[in-house]
Amino acid sequence: MDKYKLKKEDMEKNYFHFTLNKNLKSIHEKGLIANKGKNSKYIEKTKKIFFVDGLDNLLKLFDCWVNVYYYMPKIPIIYTLGANFLRQKWFPQFIADGYFAVLKKTKIHKKRAYKVFDKLLNDSVLLNLNLTENVDFKYSDIDEVKTRGYKKRHLEIMGYSKRYSSLDTTEMDKWNMHCLSNHSIDRNKIKLCYVNDSCKLKDIFVYLIHETNLNLKDTCPVLYDYIINSNFN
Repeated sequence: MDKYKLKKEDMEKNYFHFTLNKNLKSIHEKGLIANKGKNSKYIEKTKKIFFVDGLDNLLKLFDCWVNVYYYMPKIPIIYTLGANFLRQKWFPQFIADGYFAVLKKTKIHKKRAYKVFDKLLNDSVLLNLNLTENVDFKYSDIDEVKTRGYKKRHLEIMGYSKRYSSLDTTEMDKWNMHCLSNHSIDRNKIKLCYVNDSCKLKDIFVYLIHETNLNLKDTCPVLYDYIINSNFN
């Protein structure tokens, strides 16, 4: 697989997708195949490949993920039931609101979220995707999660922060883009990203922290808190 050296201009343009190291062999052989991840199979309708438009938006995506890890139940069946119940009009919403309120005050869940995100950074790599608008994706495409009937406050808990998400439209945001449904990406359109001779996502993450023009404290407060508590410099 060809390599792609990240540069300052990538903070605001070009398309990127992160994946686990263990997937590289398959991607090198077959490209990226549309799929439903374990966390999205109960809320997404179709198989997709997700990506971000510019690396500033990757930081926003990370803010979302740390937030999701914070609230995600440790027992998978609870997540599955919750993802379904929250969409139902008959479900007593005060039960979910009470549950989320308790989690917000629990330091154990915060530590677990940071530990899970640590592992993600250590076990993943970043890919540069050579995508073409209206062939591989459409900016006007719909974010299916926004159409599933969740209340806005629950979408925020699911990571759709009002700081970088539009909850008044069903269109996808640039931090949470996807290719056309069931659309795959040829291996020749994929490059492995690196900085300072390292392809590790953790090293790339440090690079992004220093290169971004975002005010992380204001725009990505959950990620900012993780950075401070994890002693990144």
